[in-house]
Amino acid sequence: MKISFLDDEPEIFPMQYGGKGRTIISLAKYFTCLKEIEKVTILSRSIKSDHNEFKWKGISFIKLNGYDIIKKIVDESYNTDVFNIHTSSFTFPYIENKKAIIVNHLHDVIFATSDVGSHLDKAMGGKWDAIIAPSPFAANVLKNMTSWNNLNERIFTVPRAIDSNSFHKVPFREAYSRIKKYNFNFKIKRSNYPIIFFPHRINANKGEIFLPDLCKRLLIKYPNSLILATFDGEYNFKIPNLINLGWIPTEQMKYYYSISDLMISMSLLPESFSQVCLESIACGTPVLSFKFGNLADLTKKFPALKSCEPNSDNIFYDVTDIMENQKKIKNDIIVSQKIIKKEYNLKKIAQIYLSIYKRLQQRKREVGYKPVLNTEKKELKYFTSPIIANYGASVYLYEDKKLLKFNFNRHKQDIVTYCREAKTLSELKLKTKMELVRLKKVIKELVNNKIIIQN
Repeated sequence: MKISFLDDEPEIFPMQYGGKGRTIISLAKYFTCLKEIEKVTILSRSIKSDHNEFKWKGISFIKLNGYDIIKKIVDESYNTDVFNIHTSSFTFPYIENKKAIIVNHLHDVIFATSDVGSHLDKAMGGKWDAIIAPSPFAANVLKNMTSWNNLNERIFTVPRAIDSNSFHKVPFREAYSRIKKYNFNFKIKRSNYPIIFFPHRINANKGEIFLPDLCKRLLIKYPNSLILATFDGEYNFKIPNLINLGWIPTEQMKYYYSISDLMISMSLLPESFSQVCLESIACGTPVLSFKFGNLADLTKKFPALKSCEPNSDNIFYDVTDIMENQKKIKNDIIVSQKIIKKEYNLKKIAQIYLSIYKRLQQRKREVGYKPVLNTEKKELKYFTSPIIANYGASVYLYEDKKLLKFNFNRHKQDIVTYCREAKTLSELKLKTKMELVRLKKVIKELVNNKIIIQN
């Protein structure tokens, strides 16, 4: 079986930006270790690498950019068996007679706006073989929103896995030493208490608006208190006892969870899962959250995940209560970690995925589906990029905040003009009267410079 993943934001490699990215990477790595899995591929617009295609820990990566994104996605749908779609901003194209089973993954239950992307409208709008929701809460929202169609039978609920190799308790001294190795400027004292971890983006409705007042109150009761935040952008409040770490690579997250006395997840959004809460508990650190979305269900299930009302008084009261009841918290952590190991371990979750994949493949066979393998390769076509300004002998391209100018001879000018409508190499040869070897070289140069798009 070949398994592929499509991701669109914010970053999948080398860092995994949030729970969605960590979910994809952990599953992909696990699948590469199974004999029944022939190949695992991740396609993404958020791969930060100089290479367009490469391999890492057994996973094949394909970088998506520009106007060839659709072609690469279509090609992958014919070359893989299962295509997992994890898109927030990008709309998956409609593809006829695809070989792959197309599985949409619902990571949030909000509608897209001019400010944010979303998964709910993408899940509702596509023609999917299946939709996987990470919680009963998320699945119910989708079912409630789609009562007008037969989507229910294609919705599966599978929680996100917590990889014990990436998330486990690390002794304080070792964790601090590891952090110092990667972050020389990071300094804390033994007297710092409590250390509170806030692993969220800034300006993402994750409750950062409550931090200034919370920190002010903490400093009065706990003069050596410390807040560790992972803001990846600018923030307009000053907090003397806050350290902004920036975004943290997945492999380092367990160290920050482990040195913290409490993790706070004050999301004001209808969280479809909230992976950071379980990651924190797996590392031995309790969590305080609100009850939005799936967090309401998680607080019932995990005794180490406490909830409070979304106001400054209740937040401070509950933070203090947790700090003053450490014996009970330790017992709550033990109970909660057992639940994670039993129900959210990577091996179990990966096997659930495989079971769903096989069931979907069987369903396709039963309805007489015959995959079109695209054996008759169509001749490539070339067309002029829509983002250039053509002045004949000069062509301008604005990309990555840089204005580039290209000076073209008559042959290149003719190709750019003629390719306003997509043309094959044969058509270009007939039009330009160029030798094939020379034409291929010129076309390759124009494609590499993003003047012409190959499709």
